Amino acid sequence: MVAPGDGHPPGARATPQQPPPRSTMLVRGDEDSHGAAVAIQAWWRGQLVRRALEVAGRSACRIQAWWHRAVARQREERRLRALAAYVRQERASVLLQAHARTWQARDRYRRCREAARTIQARWRQRGTGQRGTRQRGGTEDGVDLSIEIVLG
Repeated sequence: MVAPGDGHPPGARATPQQPPPRSTMLVRGDEDSHGAAVAIQAWWRGQLVRRALEVAGRSACRIQAWWHRAVARQREERRLRALAAYVRQERASVLLQAHARTWQARDRYRRCREAARTIQARWRQRGTGQRGTRQRGGTEDGVDLSIEIVLG
């Protein structure tokens, strides 16, 4: 039996130590080269991880740049659409205002032309001696006192 407290479970039997198989045994010189191999492998794995992280970082930067360009492009398209709608409304309002001013000017011109014709007709009647005839809205001497000339 094994004495208690020597690291074995109680009731375990002591067995004589057998040497490990030759295939797992390292010769003293092999131990140094094994440590070096482990160090090289660890360094190489670190290089691979750093390279993968670098590639992933560049890829993330490319994706972010593409996304920012896409968002900026959409924002610019929305701005241009809003600008086009604004310009369209402005042109329409300017066109309506121009038509309204044209109509007012023509109406004012028409009224002035009619007033001038009325004045000319009364003046001509006055010169021909048609004093006794009373025209619509006029006096006995042919002058119409109810002429309205409105400009503006």
